[in-house]
Amino acid sequence: MYVVPNTMVRILKNVPLDNTYRNTLFFTSTGNQSAYFSSKSKYTLTNYSYVRPQNAVKVGINSENLYDCNYIMFQNTAFGNKWFYAFITSVEYINNDASLITYEIDVMQTWHFDYSLNMCFVEREMSLNDTIGDNLVPEGLELGTYVYNDQGFISEFEPNQIIVAATFDETMNDATGGLYGGVYSALKYNRFLTWQDANAFIETATASVKSSGIVSVFMYPLAFFSNSNATDPVTITKSRDKMYTDINGYVPKNKKLFTSPYNFLYVTNNEGVAGNFPYEFFSSSTCEFDVTGVVSCSPEFSLVPKNYKGATKNYNEQMTLGNYPLCAYAIDSYRAYLAQNANKLNLAAVSAVTQTASGALSFAITKGAVGANEVLGGIKDISNILANNADMDALPPQAHGQHSPTVNFVNKIKGFQFYNVQIRAEFAQIIDDYFNVYGYATRRVKIPNRSSRPHWNYVKTINASLTGSVPADDMSRIVSVYDKGVTFWKNGSEVGNYALDNRP
Repeated sequence: MYVVPNTMVRILKNVPLDNTYRNTLFFTSTGNQSAYFSSKSKYTLTNYSYVRPQNAVKVGINSENLYDCNYIMFQNTAFGNKWFYAFITSVEYINNDASLITYEIDVMQTWHFDYSLNMCFVEREMSLNDTIGDNLVPEGLELGTYVYNDQGFISEFEPNQIIVAATFDETMNDATGGLYGGVYSALKYNRFLTWQDANAFIETATASVKSSGIVSVFMYPLAFFSNSNATDPVTITKSRDKMYTDINGYVPKNKKLFTSPYNFLYVTNNEGVAGNFPYEFFSSSTCEFDVTGVVSCSPEFSLVPKNYKGATKNYNEQMTLGNYPLCAYAIDSYRAYLAQNANKLNLAAVSAVTQTASGALSFAITKGAVGANEVLGGIKDISNILANNADMDALPPQAHGQHSPTVNFVNKIKGFQFYNVQIRAEFAQIIDDYFNVYGYATRRVKIPNRSSRPHWNYVKTINASLTGSVPADDMSRIVSVYDKGVTFWKNGSEVGNYALDNRP
């Protein structure tokens, strides 16, 4: 049966596609698709014989005029209205008026509307909305060295006071015990803001025969002290802003760079205990922590993140701080001896004086040796008392307690310190550019996103799943394109222009 030659062939130039399929175009309708490619036509040939989808076509054009052409589209009107799109792979000279164009079907454009994407394992793609924390899949990229920006020390750890834990209070009355932050103690924690006041208290205790009741002397932050009738410890809530403005001065296009490990809050007690607290895991607008102090002879503090990783108070990731300075103190040995032995010394002195007086009277009456010996014995006892007192007075003060200051304490950094940790701007830009081109690691089973962004979408799958009316060989090739990774551009004039703002 004779078929009237009515195939249309368009020979195109400057089509921004090639058979590597690194890039392709996304269209919403066949009309838009054919209109775009037709706009790239250099030659439009009509009334040609049937053109096969896989082969070559002879055209009546000199090969010199075809070397700048890279694409063709053809439509066998006698058999249907489908357009076939193909890459020109070579142009062969036949004669001055004819050339042979060899082509390879562009499977992504030819069958663009003839298949559907099913759920499959998507390795990488552009996110739908790019909200901070929306994608936390590890990327495994080189991060370089971190930059630490100081976000401040918890100021409530200064100033400190001197605590003298004793069995008596400042009025020298015996302690009655109580609950200090919910923990019972039979001791009284006497507080002093100056060392002079602490010295005066210890001296008074020595003179009042109370110095042995001093159990410990230590430093403790004023803000965290709880009285003896406190059923709960002192807790102070501190917050830090989430650093979502820039990365070491660089403003990224892709918000994944505002999440860990590129940007996070780092907390340390400056003594070897530290933790990373990614901003995206705090459900509140700021990063909040409860800081609690427990007053005791071995003070301890805790820092607990709030509204973190789904927990109102995440005690599982709390940090602690201890090793607060213990203080040495001295007791005047002579004053303590006099205070502790006053009655005994007074009695011995009275006895010695009485003995001396009695001996003197006997000696005067009897004129005998008995009186003389009694006088000598009394004088000897008085001498012993005075000599013993002189020996005690010569003793140095007695040292008690421990002297254990820490460098962090004297440098006023004893407590919890916050830092915003970020990668350097150089690495932030490198990673941002990478995300611009290749999207985020996804690694989940879903339908790939091909058109969620304004200018382009990158998709890479593993074992892509497609269904549709497509020849098996071409369908297999389309699957391999998705598995290798392909970028869908919405505007042919923008292909390769990654400088565009492609944010959702």
